[in-house]
Amino acid sequence: MTYRKRTLITAAAWAFALIGGYHSARAIYDNLTLSSMFSSPGFLMGMAGALIPVELPPLARLAAAHIRLVFAGYLLLSLSVLSAGVGLLLGKDWATALSRRLLYSAAGCCAALFLFPGLLVPEPFFIDGVAISADFNAAVGVMSFYLRVAALTLGAIFFFAARLIFGPGGGREEGRPVNGGEAPER
Repeated sequence: MTYRKRTLITAAAWAFALIGGYHSARAIYDNLTLSSMFSSPGFLMGMAGALIPVELPPLARLAAAHIRLVFAGYLLLSLSVLSAGVGLLLGKDWATALSRRLLYSAAGCCAALFLFPGLLVPEPFFIDGVAISADFNAAVGVMSFYLRVAALTLGAIFFFAARLIFGPGGGREEGRPVNGGEAPER
């Protein structure tokens, strides 16, 4: 492994560890806050009577229906990023595979948002073909545009970071055995 590649992996490890550590602490705090809120009957009664003027985007509807699972998933993902960073700092092979999978999964999620911004952005507000709120509809168009730009940019960063840091070979470096096999002859 070259010095440049070791430096990139160490930088990625520290980035994973710091981001994962911050978000893990944040997720623990958020889960504790959420559990204290949902134990209040007044909160649950207020949520039951809440009206939303527009149709929610699909991911927002899913998050609202399964809010506890969303927060638990956030905690699990944050701990995964933290463990990948610590594992990379310790030089573990499983951490390399986990980091690559996390980066490619993030790039895939960004690609999905680039192709389908309606997952997060609400639809323009029309009734019988007539625009009810022109300002809202204009804001929806702007949100959709910026979401696509951000998704394209972040997706490219995640994809090329995974390729640059961990290589395109799926973790197989020259001279290492694959799946318990023999090392190739030189």
